Amino acid sequence: MGTLGNDMAVALFGGTFNPVHLGHLRIATELAEILPVSKIKMMPSGYPPHRGDDLAAAEHRLGMLKVAIGDNNPLLIADDIELQRASPSYSIDTLSILRADLGPDTSLILCLGMDAFININTWHEWHKLLDLCHIAVCSRPGYSVPSSGPLYNWIERNTCNKPSTLDKSPAGKIFFCELTMLPISSTSIREKVAQGKSIQFMTPNNVLNYIKQNRLYE
Repeated sequence: MGTLGNDMAVALFGGTFNPVHLGHLRIATELAEILPVSKIKMMPSGYPPHRGDDLAAAEHRLGMLKVAIGDNNPLLIADDIELQRASPSYSIDTLSILRADLGPDTSLILCLGMDAFININTWHEWHKLLDLCHIAVCSRPGYSVPSSGPLYNWIERNTCNKPSTLDKSPAGKIFFCELTMLPISSTSIREKVAQGKSIQFMTPNNVLNYIKQNRLYE
């Protein structure tokens, strides 16, 4: 479905990508198939306010993402917009910049895992997010939406059941999707590298080589 609907529709898939792994790439690939978009912007976060300081340098996380995507899927793009800011990366700021760039009529879709989404009411100016974009929520084992309260009411008011709905307006809807979740984590990769263990089949070989060449996570 990635080529249907509004050719200008854009989805955002952010993360620390520290490092990017096959689970990230599988999610992005399936999102490109499900959502009515012309591209998936994969955006490494610069200085995420909700994470610690154990990040590889921004240029390395972007470099790994670029070699991971390569020419494998023309709908996936490595985007450095959050790395251009020296201040903390708030989603509302990134979305405001992209909305201004895309104009008022283009569908913009923020893609989140369920684990992040259920805490969205702790985000900076979270109540303004749907003024700027739609939100596509990816299922995560062990996480579910609240069954009552203000966040539940907000979700109920704005949820749609078909991905094609996201192409009919520029912002304002929430869509839940079931995706393949590979049991791979960036934390596990970093730990294995530090212990001198193999990370083959957890991340693409060119990312593995990048990590070795730049002596990351040792």
